[in-house]
Amino acid sequence: MNSLEYIDDYFKGLLTDAQKEEFERRVQSDPSFAEELAFYINAQALLKDDLIAEKKERFKDLYRQNKSAANPALAANPTPVRRLRPFAIAASILAIVVAAWLIFGSQPGPDKIAGRYIDTQLRNLPVKMSSVQDSLQKGITLYNNGQLPEALNLFQRMLQQDSAKVLAKTYAGIVCLRLQDYDKALDYFQQLEADTALYSNPALFYQSITLMKRNHPGDSQKARQLLQLVVDRDLDKKEDAQQLLLKHW
Repeated sequence: MNSLEYIDDYFKGLLTDAQKEEFERRVQSDPSFAEELAFYINAQALLKDDLIAEKKERFKDLYRQNKSAANPALAANPTPVRRLRPFAIAASILAIVVAAWLIFGSQPGPDKIAGRYIDTQLRNLPVKMSSVQDSLQKGITLYNNGQLPEALNLFQRMLQQDSAKVLAKTYAGIVCLRLQDYDKALDYFQQLEADTALYSNPALFYQSITLMKRNHPGDSQKARQLLQLVVDRDLDKKEDAQQLLLKHW
């Protein structure tokens, strides 16, 4: 992995705890790496409001040009960086940290982005207009009235009677997601993914939302991979997946 990807992964939260510690040690001990980090932060500040693919490529070109222009000067006069006084190095590191906080500190993490999606898109389940209210519709009504444990209990009872009920399984997973029982939600969505007979299956998308909201180490990276699969394979919730990829990645 080159320095650009390494720095990018750090700010996207894709590094492990050990890798983050190593990254921060390099900032303090490697002036050349600190300069690359400073360049990255400056470039990101310019692109903050419009991080589209074309401008990312432009950033990479600028990065390569910057390195090419800087190398001859460093080769001709390599000593000034090494002779920086400790307080000067500390000041440079502090400036980088402050700039990073200003640029990235206000950006929402994957859990907050997922939380906003849940609050806006999963606050209510679709109600079928019918004079007959079956168990599924009763569960939906309970959910929409904020009675989440009662709704989950009803969906689970339906699945005990018929484990193949797709909507009951989907809604049970969504209720668990709302109740912050992320492991159970993932279990329901993974069961849903295994149903290859479905023409339209949102399982991968809901797994990604659950992983983003749980936000354990490695969850963000796995969520990104699943969202990309949804887009690449033109699966259910493709447009929502594209929006989430743009917002966080």
